[in-house]
Amino acid sequence: MKDSEIYPTELYLSPEKDELFQKEPWPKPFVFNEDVVNVFDNMISRSVPLYREVLACAAHWAKAYYQTGTKIIDIGCSTGTFLELIGRFLQQPATLVGIDNSQPMLEKAREKLLPIQQIHQVQLICDSAENCSFENSSVVIINYTLQFLPLQVRQKLLKSIYQGLVPGGLLFLSEKVKSPYPLFQETITRHYEAFKAYNGYAQTEIERKKEALENVLVPLTETEQLQMLKDSGFQQVDSLIKLHNFLSLVALK
Repeated sequence: MKDSEIYPTELYLSPEKDELFQKEPWPKPFVFNEDVVNVFDNMISRSVPLYREVLACAAHWAKAYYQTGTKIIDIGCSTGTFLELIGRFLQQPATLVGIDNSQPMLEKAREKLLPIQQIHQVQLICDSAENCSFENSSVVIINYTLQFLPLQVRQKLLKSIYQGLVPGGLLFLSEKVKSPYPLFQETITRHYEAFKAYNGYAQTEIERKKEALENVLVPLTETEQLQMLKDSGFQQVDSLIKLHNFLSLVALK
């Protein structure tokens, strides 16, 4: 028997199909404009291995580490999918904060999050994460967002998150990573592209999106990512999920 109150799995995803890269002109370089936003839910669910499982896992950990009277903050909240999920899963009232620098993303999120506002206080902030405060947060989620920031900004942001978390607060981080070994990276890339082809993307779409993301999404190795977390103050860090070139980590203050 499936019970969403025990382990949430169903995501509120918009149905619009991602066909942005089927024909020219395609988005180059990749930006989160209105065209991308309209198909983003479909794009990310077809492009990120174990996307549903990662968000379900994040909700489970968020519920476990949430402290009454504090905030749950989702950095790069996009269309609000995680916030909507944790809003259904977490029965006690909480302050849920979504941060994104794309106003079209937040407009989608605002619509998606209307039902959970009967229980929770929802705040949506249109700004770059490095400009925001994380004070009085017990859970911070940053899924597939850090990878788009310049390296020096990533370290500064992680330190700011660490400082803002209350003692015992949790950071849940998911990122695209790369292998330090060229042969492994080649194999990972081949399997990842096969995954996207299985999900209905044509080879031309895969190549065009890769080109659009070049120098926009810059991944680190797993070792580099772990070191960055430790340099930011987190000493208890562990990996939860990894498939191909995608990794989810938890870090405790």
